[in-house]
Amino acid sequence: MNMKKLILSLLLISATAMVLCAQDDDEEKGGWKPDHLFIGSGINLGFSNGFIIGLNPEVGYSINKFLDAGIATNLTYVTQRSQFANTSIRYLALGGGPFLRIWPVRMIFIGGQYEYNSITIKEVTSGVTAYKEKANAGSLLVGLGYGSRVIGESQFYTSIMIDALNDVNSPYRDQFGRVLPVFRTGFILYFGGGRKRE
Repeated sequence: MNMKKLILSLLLISATAMVLCAQDDDEEKGGWKPDHLFIGSGINLGFSNGFIIGLNPEVGYSINKFLDAGIATNLTYVTQRSQFANTSIRYLALGGGPFLRIWPVRMIFIGGQYEYNSITIKEVTSGVTAYKEKANAGSLLVGLGYGSRVIGESQFYTSIMIDALNDVNSPYRDQFGRVLPVFRTGFILYFGGGRKRE
């Protein structure tokens, strides 16, 4: 129930932001613009008693000069070492979900991405798999980023995010439930690029 309320709240906030940005942006009126469509990918890295590495292909659309939205997929591998034994927990997460980036200024963005992941969890002790199970988990990654932002031009970005949800199976939390910061760097390529827009 709380998850549904959170997702509904995020959707309402996103819709409100889109309406407000569209009202303030006379330059961007006129409907669908094919050169605002982009593809890209991010690479996740995280460290805390182990490591996180992941790949995040995405497709999105620059709604106006303040707002990007789209769908991202997720392939993440996490390993966490036990502090008390020769044991590690390993996660392989595959999933995806919507993302939103709000650019209050050209080089800084506030980002959010909801992911729903299918996860394979293994415990390995002294090199031998002790057990293996499947799980599902929702994550809401939120954070800040820095990048170049000119619609129609290729761009790179770097961000730091945390999982704002409290799912015990989240690949972005350690075995004690503590948040693992996620560092993501990525690139974006626009379709029909070559035209600079603010």
